[in-house]
Amino acid sequence: MARILALVLVIARILEVKAANGISPLDNGVIGDPQVDCMEDRVKLTFRTEKPFHGRIFVKGMSESEKCVSNFASAGNRPSVDFEIVNGECNMRRSRRVSPEERGVEQSITIIISFHDTFITKVDRAYRCTCFYMEADKVVTNKFDVSMIPTTDLIDTAKMPVCTYAVRRGSVNGPIVNYATVGEPIFHVWQCDSDMFSMLVHSCFVDDGAGQNKKPLLDEHGCSIDKVIVPDLNYNHAANLAYTEVSAFKFADKVTTYFQCAVSTCMISEGMCEGKTPPRCGSNNGFKRARRAAIAPSDSATEQSNSTAPTPPGFDFTMDLSADKIVVFDLDDAKTGEMAAFSTHDFSKSSGSSHKVLISAPAVCLSQSTVIGVIFLSIISVFAGIGLMLYFVLRRRRFSSVTAKF
Repeated sequence: MARILALVLVIARILEVKAANGISPLDNGVIGDPQVDCMEDRVKLTFRTEKPFHGRIFVKGMSESEKCVSNFASAGNRPSVDFEIVNGECNMRRSRRVSPEERGVEQSITIIISFHDTFITKVDRAYRCTCFYMEADKVVTNKFDVSMIPTTDLIDTAKMPVCTYAVRRGSVNGPIVNYATVGEPIFHVWQCDSDMFSMLVHSCFVDDGAGQNKKPLLDEHGCSIDKVIVPDLNYNHAANLAYTEVSAFKFADKVTTYFQCAVSTCMISEGMCEGKTPPRCGSNNGFKRARRAAIAPSDSATEQSNSTAPTPPGFDFTMDLSADKIVVFDLDDAKTGEMAAFSTHDFSKSSGSSHKVLISAPAVCLSQSTVIGVIFLSIISVFAGIGLMLYFVLRRRRFSSVTAKF
């Protein structure tokens, strides 16, 4: 009954909009692909529709934030629609890339074009807009004269390392975690594929994906801010791999968690990384005051996380790395069997590995008619068994009486 009432309200709302605008939201659509303009301080999305657009545009997960939503219910019959987002606003994802081909900052955001001012319908579209801002190469030249002795150029190009950030189950080399339960041990792993570079993991934070909760985990020196949540990192000898074991956690009333960290690299040759990584964390080091200062109010933490982390002194490059989204369930969700279904899906993704996952079977629910049918079949089976036994007993007695006569 509740579903029927909700459907009636939806239809009434659509008819309301149709009467107000003269057209139905479901009779409209986007023409072609929208155009994305990457401006200096903002991202602009422009698109055309088949009929005048009277819906709304918003950033995914931010429909309740006024600065991330534009409503066109009272707009005129314009042939095209524009939507702009300031860089760093509305939970815009930012990461830094360092490679010979691409070196700069990438920003991405998902924008929803909804033709209804309240509900999501089949004609709505979602677009992931990505802007890449290339860093300009600076060439410094200086002319000077020496002797006429011929010189030989010895050039060695060190390839920039490719670094990754993953959350794994069971061990540093375990399968990637997409679903977890609160308290489950998981491993956060950072790794660079070059033995010529060492790295420092720093400026880490976690957010819920909606821009409402964002908390720092590691400070700018690479030390843990709250060791109960995330302990200090362990580095290998070359400092090109770091990891820490964490008990899975989540925000209250949220199931998704997003992790992002800054990774700075330096060349091992000539001792360029000496004393810089691994970080010296603990109560008896120079980072103690900095770590305390890093526990700042949530507003400043959010402001810092919206910008690319600066490169610490002595390091060559800094890149921002994000782990895959993790869905974290409460313990009572796992007891109801909901977690088992997701664990099965998670395990199927990593079936190529040698790890085995023990999954508890979910509870089986039967309808009343099914239970009655099972009971009825059980009773028939019992009576059939009793009848069969009586048949054999009577037949044996008859055979015995006939034998006695002879």
